[in-house]
Amino acid sequence: MKLKLEDMSWLEIQEAIEQGYDTVLILLGSIEQHGPHLPINTDELISEELGVRTAEKLDKALVAPIIRPGCSKHHMEFSGTVSISYKTLKNLVLDHCLAYEKHGFKNIVLIPYHGGNFDPLEEFEPELRYKLKDSKLAVIADIEKSMELMNEGMKDAGIDFEEPIIHSGASETSIMLAIDEGLVRKNKFKKGYTEDIPIGTLFAKGLKYFTKNGVLGDPSLASKEAGEIILESISDWYVDTIREELSK
Repeated sequence: MKLKLEDMSWLEIQEAIEQGYDTVLILLGSIEQHGPHLPINTDELISEELGVRTAEKLDKALVAPIIRPGCSKHHMEFSGTVSISYKTLKNLVLDHCLAYEKHGFKNIVLIPYHGGNFDPLEEFEPELRYKLKDSKLAVIADIEKSMELMNEGMKDAGIDFEEPIIHSGASETSIMLAIDEGLVRKNKFKKGYTEDIPIGTLFAKGLKYFTKNGVLGDPSLASKEAGEIILESISDWYVDTIREELSK
């Protein structure tokens, strides 16, 4: 059974819904710089991998095409980054939700992976809930928990380093090694800013104020093993949280 809507025909999607695949996962990614060693679609690739793993563990769930780009204004000083406004993201998310509701999905799950999408989603979540009449909405948006699981995954893999903020350092590089090692430019590994930064300050000043190469942390510490652990632990957390939210 295919789990990604974009790989299915409309008839296959209709048949899946009729067979009880009534939950759709919508992940929010981005198109933005991830240092000199990772591609600008890193958040999209990680979102998709997490979505598929989560759907595999859930009962009767499918994965929507990733919504991207995202709100990445704090990366705009780096070439290739595309950023959209809160309003644009809201309209994209709303239109996706209303489309899936129309087609018969009873449960719509929104999962932001990219950090810049958490605040706007929280801001317009009440409006989304109001406009969905026939579908239940679950929003899995706890950036602190996500970063905690990434650091725990590195620790479980024997990496003695904790990242206060996650962006293109050891943890995300580890995940990309697990997804597609060929996309990681290992000869471009270079340590970036490793100290803590208040999230509000990071968004206000922009990433380049703190790191010239766009990296937070040290990608040279990454390992494929850590990436696999992180993907499994985050997808497990998604599954548990989704089931809890949809049971309310």
